[in-house]
Amino acid sequence: FVSLPGIVLLLSHLYLPAGSATYLNGPPIYLYFFVIFMSGFFFSRLLSILAGLLAGAQYFVFYILASDHIATITAADELVQQDLTSPEIYFFRALMIVAAGPITAVLSENSKKLMLKMLNEQEEKSAIDRLFGQFVSNEVKNKIISEKRDLIGNRKQVVVLFSDIRSFSTFSEGKDPEAIVGQLNEYFDRMVECVVNEGGTVDKFIGDAIMVVFGGLLELERPCDNALRAALNMRAQLNQLNAEWRTRGLPVFEAGIGLHFGEVLEGTIGSKDRKEFTVIGDTVNTAARLEGVTKEYQRSIVLSDSVYAGLSSDLQARCESLGETRVKGKQTAVRIYGAAA
Repeated sequence: FVSLPGIVLLLSHLYLPAGSATYLNGPPIYLYFFVIFMSGFFFSRLLSILAGLLAGAQYFVFYILASDHIATITAADELVQQDLTSPEIYFFRALMIVAAGPITAVLSENSKKLMLKMLNEQEEKSAIDRLFGQFVSNEVKNKIISEKRDLIGNRKQVVVLFSDIRSFSTFSEGKDPEAIVGQLNEYFDRMVECVVNEGGTVDKFIGDAIMVVFGGLLELERPCDNALRAALNMRAQLNQLNAEWRTRGLPVFEAGIGLHFGEVLEGTIGSKDRKEFTVIGDTVNTAARLEGVTKEYQRSIVLSDSVYAGLSSDLQARCESLGETRVKGKQTAVRIYGAAA
């Protein structure tokens, strides 16, 4: 393509009275700059530099071929008052054409880097969406991308929240599956909103249960406070939903929430084709067991002493000691508290 302007100059050299001198000062020379610029779209630094060198060499060769005819054309540029018969003018133009190559190469290289960066960021966002879906806030997703968080495996101190609908099998027995799914989705929408508003991450849905983590992906100054506030808001939203469902003639249900604070291992787990981000450890198991004792103690929210110890005084005032209880999988009893919804 760099030779296209050269073809114009060659034809003029062969067939016009003044030869290539006719166009050495005309529009065809600007085609060189256009073609060099277009070479940048191949995103090859070497190609752009070679295009500039070849174009500059062509222009200077045609100047040499046209040197005998230059004196026959206008001897001065009336606009800039340049002597068009001076060799320096054509040499300088050839240098400008050559310089256009490296300039285009730099611009092309920077554009390529910018495009690759944008593509990588989009790929990272897509990967984050696949891992976490729509159940974490954009703030969390952006934080993971900006900090280049390692998702392979980290030990963290977090609060794990388990929420489960009580007697769901009884609730769903004999009912239309589509109606149950619709009601569950309405319930999950409200619960997830409460979680995300407090900086929590929905780890997974397990049937009608929700597992949430506070202080994992998104660092929280007081994860215990955030977790209990989310639990209280979840309880308030369920009360509101039950009131709405009664007016619509739909069945209502109750849910228990268990909270425990401790160490977990967070990271991506799964096969090479399908992975999910989750947390594992004794803390997860204990939170699930505490949710299981909510019905026994007739409390909608039960938390361990490790969560209670991390609460601010105003939230501690909303908690009542329920004594110690044995939970499956733990050798020692756990002191638990009930939170007033």
